[in-house]
Amino acid sequence: MPNYKDAWMSKAELDYFAPFLSLWLACNSWYRSHYSELTARNNPRKSPTDRDFIDKIKSDTSGRNHLYTAFKKKIDSNDRNFKTNLELLHKALNRLSIKPDKIIYQISFNKLLIDYEKKDQDLGYINIIRSPKIKKNGDVGLTDQASVVKLDQIYITSDLSVVFGGVFELIYQIRNQLVHGHLNPEKDEHEMVKYCYMILNDLMRG
Repeated sequence: MPNYKDAWMSKAELDYFAPFLSLWLACNSWYRSHYSELTARNNPRKSPTDRDFIDKIKSDTSGRNHLYTAFKKKIDSNDRNFKTNLELLHKALNRLSIKPDKIIYQISFNKLLIDYEKKDQDLGYINIIRSPKIKKNGDVGLTDQASVVKLDQIYITSDLSVVFGGVFELIYQIRNQLVHGHLNPEKDEHEMVKYCYMILNDLMRG
């Protein structure tokens, strides 16, 4: 009898491109309902755009923002899967050069876009990667402990509101690149989308 292992294994591989878009539609539906009182930034008589909602979510660190609440909870509770997915997203981005037209830097944790209005200025970006002093026993030095969070192997800033806003913007930018046909169905780009999906899925489910 022929061995169809490889053929069946290839069919068993998950394609995250379509599920990621479906997940974003769920997120889109949630924020348009959840922040239904929002008006367009420049014209209150017009309906808000996706950008209005994205900026609102990035800036809302109250308990009302379920995405930020879930993000903070997973970091504070040391959710290993969530932290590992963040680090794997960072590594996937570093293997690629994804740069949206309106943004001056390629998408990465080293240049996270935190203020879209300043997307054409250095001030709009931040490097969330940190290199704390590590003691011989592997612990972070006392002077750096409060300022960093360890993911898997790397460290990021402990300012979780900044990290959340930057990561959410990043996921939105990846969504735009996929929708507008700027991503290719190749391994590294699929890996990047996979981790965007994993992170957003965790946040949506709380």
